[in-house]
Amino acid sequence: MKQRDLRALIIREWDRWLQTQPIDPKRATGRDSLKFFVELQDQRSALLDFQSRGRDKWQIVHAWLLKERRVLD
Repeated sequence: MKQRDLRALIIREWDRWLQTQPIDPKRATGRDSLKFFVELQDQRSALLDFQSRGRDKWQIVHAWLLKERRVLD
């Protein structure tokens, strides 16, 4: 699956995940995005099965969330 397709799925999963957390969606931080990422890793989520071309996958996911204005930095 292409990164742009995965990005949309990760954003959708982020929105779902936030509903289960005691986090104000308008005040989510980089720390929150790291927690989200680690939970995806722990679940061995297929959402993280993308080529990172040597970049840290968390940095990629965090950048997507920033770009979509889902987290503050």
